[in-house]
Amino acid sequence: MKLSRTKILVSLLLSIAVLGGCKDNPTAAEACVAGPNGGNPVIIVGGLFSPTIANELFLGNAIQAQGYTYCILELKGTEELGELPGTIDISISALALAAFVNDVLAWSGAAQVDLVGHSEGALASRFYLKHFGGQATVGKMISLAGPNMGTSYIPLLDFFAGPVLGVFGVECEEVAPCVQMQIGSDFITALNAGDMTPGNVEYFSFYTNNDELVWYWGEGPFGIPVVKFDNAELGPGATNIELGEMCPFRWVGHLGMISDPVPIEMTLDALAGDPISVPYLLCWLPPVVI
Repeated sequence: MKLSRTKILVSLLLSIAVLGGCKDNPTAAEACVAGPNGGNPVIIVGGLFSPTIANELFLGNAIQAQGYTYCILELKGTEELGELPGTIDISISALALAAFVNDVLAWSGAAQVDLVGHSEGALASRFYLKHFGGQATVGKMISLAGPNMGTSYIPLLDFFAGPVLGVFGVECEEVAPCVQMQIGSDFITALNAGDMTPGNVEYFSFYTNNDELVWYWGEGPFGIPVVKFDNAELGPGATNIELGEMCPFRWVGHLGMISDPVPIEMTLDALAGDPISVPYLLCWLPPVVI
């Protein structure tokens, strides 16, 4: 079978990344669980520092319970930083995603996949869609707490300080995603230039007003500075929903977006093509506040 130019380029660039210290992708057979419903395979693209088990435990199992074939791909990490997911340049994680999607399509026989990107995984998914041929191979892209317009330096520093900066003795400026995810960075500016939702892909952004990572200082009434969370939105071409619109007063944190029943229910609705709604009683279950 003749490979497309995009697939050849992705394979070549990923090979260079692997030689540079980025570990290989798992195969589709290793990373996917086959389901009976026959829809697009669902690929969960993990977030910052997020291992496979964190994405499988609640979100992955919920998707599997609906009969979908689903797979999990961790973000790439550098050897120098213990290969912690999400510590390498986001474009390299996007390259790895491109190769993984090709593998999943060949393994499953499907024509397209759906992507669920959590946190930094949403940015890697969007970079793949914009630059590496994803618009032809993706039906739906769901961002869960993705810093789609960038995030403030303060929460980034807090997130990176414990597991990375303090342990390995490096500065934020030495860790590519710590710079790339900042509001106004070259990466975010280029990613959002033009159409934030390119191609014939259905885009969704679900986020929480209690996110510890994705927020910024904005202007409130009478010019008073207030913390805002709408930097997770994907512009007018997407369905953007803050959890409070579904369940007022529900307190869900950044990690809770892959473990709390409310965003999981919203994700299942989006995958099924149903209106986004949450049963009233689900709103009163104990929230995942982290």
